[in-house]
Amino acid sequence: MTTFSIRSSRPLGDSTRETAIEFVIDAIESTGAATRDDFDIDQIVTTAHALADDWDFRLLQPDAFWRVASTFIRA
Repeated sequence: MTTFSIRSSRPLGDSTRETAIEFVIDAIESTGAATRDDFDIDQIVTTAHALADDWDFRLLQPDAFWRVASTFIRA
């Protein structure tokens, strides 16, 4: 199973809404093709949290994460 990696060294049990926000911003900006201002970060975090039932979004498959993120691209 392929999952995300994150630069943070926090243990899995230490995930919070704040670490989830950091994860989303890092994932979006890591390619250099977009910035946090191009997406509704709060909606991505809320939706991904409901999908994963956890604040640790590393548990999500990358395709699932990017489907959520693509839903909240700002026009």
